[in-house]
This record gives sequence, structure tokens and C-alpha cells, in this order.
Amino acid sequence: MKALVALGLLALLALAPPLPARLAGEELWSESGFFVDLPEGFRLKEGDGKSRFSFEDPAGGLEFDILAYDSGRFAGAEAFANDSLVRIGSNGERETFVYERRNAVFAELSFSLGGARKRGYAIFIEAARPPAAPAAQAAPPRPATPDFTAPPGSAPSGATGATGAAAAEKHVALLAFCDEARFEAYADFILSSLDCFSADRAARRSPGPLSQYLLPWPAAREETRKVVFGGESFVLPFSTEEAEQCAGVAGREFRVLEAYGETEDLWKAAWARCYRMIYRESARRLDRLALELDRRLPDDPTEAARRLLAWVQDWKYERDLEGIDFVDPFSAAHESRGDCDSRAMVMAIVLERRGVDAILMLSRDYSHAMAGVDVPGGGQRFSFGGKDWLVAETTAKVGIGMIAAAQSDWKKWLGVSFGD
Repeated sequence: MKALVALGLLALLALAPPLPARLAGEELWSESGFFVDLPEGFRLKEGDGKSRFSFEDPAGGLEFDILAYDSGRFAGAEAFANDSLVRIGSNGERETFVYERRNAVFAELSFSLGGARKRGYAIFIEAARPPAAPAAQAAPPRPATPDFTAPPGSAPSGATGATGAAAAEKHVALLAFCDEARFEAYADFILSSLDCFSADRAARRSPGPLSQYLLPWPAAREETRKVVFGGESFVLPFSTEEAEQCAGVAGREFRVLEAYGETEDLWKAAWARCYRMIYRESARRLDRLALELDRRLPDDPTEAARRLLAWVQDWKYERDLEGIDFVDPFSAAHESRGDCDSRAMVMAIVLERRGVDAILMLSRDYSHAMAGVDVPGGGQRFSFGGKDWLVAETTAKVGIGMIAAAQSDWKKWLGVSFGD
């Protein structure tokens, strides 16, 4: 069945429904502890605000449901899946896997609803109880009603730094489906919806549930790649299969983004979400690389950012105009190649891992990307999210804080933040 789902990653969006104008959304989090980063324009259709949430796309053709149940209700993920699928009369193949140390089931959906035949996929995640955080950590304010709200920078009630205790006590079902006749047109949106769920706060920088089903996480790395940094080289374990998984997710998300090309009010938010989804696929996969670089970087954050910038500026400039024109961060960092956005993302991920805030900067007008870093120092700064970010041009060999005069109109730049 994994091969069937992988084919969905190649589905074309030529038949996708048009996206009407609507205010863009944000990443949402629940009081139950989990997060979702749905495709732009999706709206809450119905639900009880606590244990059931039903979203639909702007055209009303795709439904994405989240169902949460107390841990004592089912014996495990398989019992949870069996009960749920019997209730809706769905048949199809199913497989067990592990998502964020939780047992889970991936299932094909095929059932009738309202006289129409529906098709899609579902993921059932068993409740788990990760270790509690230190008691000294204060709980943040509770979110307002309804249960889902934004911002990702505020932890849900009951959540702690690495995990959400409330989420650990819930079984969660994710169901994404549409009319059977439109399944191919919606395939990428269905897969992206399932993959945008995070079981808790820490999982927001881990591969999504669908990704962990397609390739067990953490992935086995039996190959190696040599990385050169500051005149010194070191060898890291590598996996071609893992790189292909990252590239597949990037391709899927860029195809989802294409559906927003003609919208006036959604494309910016959709663009940002596309890179957030790519970020979460690669962030933890780059932890080993970030650790090795951290050992070679100075404590001073500005100097560390300068050395990382010089590192990515030395990479092989690579574009694929026949494909999605993007090298995923995992491959880019291990093989020292890529375009401006790949380099900026790797730089941001490494800095974020060592506790330095960084963002991705995008410009459709300039067809360019840069990094923005929250460090002291002189130079050009981009205001976004309440901070003035020191710019980092990753393709031209210029110092941090420098930007071409022809690209310095800040109104033509979009900021994308990752993590918190």
C-alpha cells in the first residue's frame, strides 16, 4: 500500500477546484495539545470544539476530520482503527506503523456518505504518555474557545516544553477524503492534510504522520557524505531513501502551492506554509549535522551566523528548472548544493537548533530568497514578527547584513518563521 500512497505524491493538480478568495489561516493548536498546519483557505466546518473538528477546503470538496478520544476508550491503535472504520462502513487495506513513539495505523478509506461514494486515507494514533517536563515550568494561558486557535508561539494548556501531556492522553484519528470521482485531483491535498498534524509541540519539527508511515523514523543511514566546513571536513551518515522522502514531500507541497497561484489573498500564506511543511520534514533530520557544526562554531551568535553564511555561499549553485526548482534541505546540507531558498533554510535550521532565531525571507518580485537572523551587528535589517532581522544573502559572496540595492524594497519580501 505504501507504493500506492507514494504514487499520490505524483498526482497532478490540473483538475483541482478553484480556490475562492478568503482570509488566510495560520497554524492552529488545540487545548488537547496537538497542532495542525492545514492548507490555506481550509475552514472549520463543524465540531464540538473539544474532541471533534471537521475542516473543508474552500470549494467544499475535501473534508479533513480530527477525532480525539480519552486513552481508556480503546485498547490500542488497531482496536481504535477497527472500531472507527466499522462505524463508517469503510473497507480498504490498512497497515500498522509507529509515529512519534506511538503505535499507529494507516488505512485506505472507501465508504458512502450522503449518497456519494467517498475515498481517501486515515491515520489512527494511539495515546501515549511521554515523560512530564520539570514541575518548575509554568503553564501558559489557556486558549480561547473554540478549542483550536493560533498562535504557534504559545504552548497549549497542559503542554510542556518537549511534549504535550494533554495530547499524550488522547487517541487521535485523522481522516481526509473527497468524492471518489475527484480523488486524483485532491490527492496531494489529502496527503498534505494528513501530514500537517503534530502530536505535540516537539513533533512540529519532526516528519509528519504520513511521512513516518512511508519511511520509519528515525531512518536507517547506511551511506556517508563528507561535509567541508571552514577548511575542515567530517563524515556524516546518510540515506538516499531519506533524501528521496524529503524531495517527495517538497514536490508534493510545491504542487499544493501551485493551486494558489492565481489567488490574490491566499498565495502569500500558502507560500509560507509550503516552506513550513518542508522545514518540519528536514529539521530533525539535520540534528546530527547541526551538532557537528555547533562543535566548530564560536559561542558568539553573530560570528556563528557569519561562518554559516560563508559556508552556504560556497555551495554548488544548483537549480532544476525541469522539476520543482528546489533542493530539499537534507540533501542540500549533506551534499553542499542548492539554490537560494535551500541554503537559507539550512542556515535557519542550524541556527534554530543552537537557539538563535532565524527566518526565511522570500520575494516573488525578485525571484529570490535569503535568511534573516536575530543577532547583533550592523547592516540591513528586515522587520517581521516584531523583530528586525539581520539579512543574510546566501548566493552572492557578501558579508552578513548586505543586500543588493535593486532588491532592497522590503515591501516586496515575505517572512517565514519556523518553530517558535
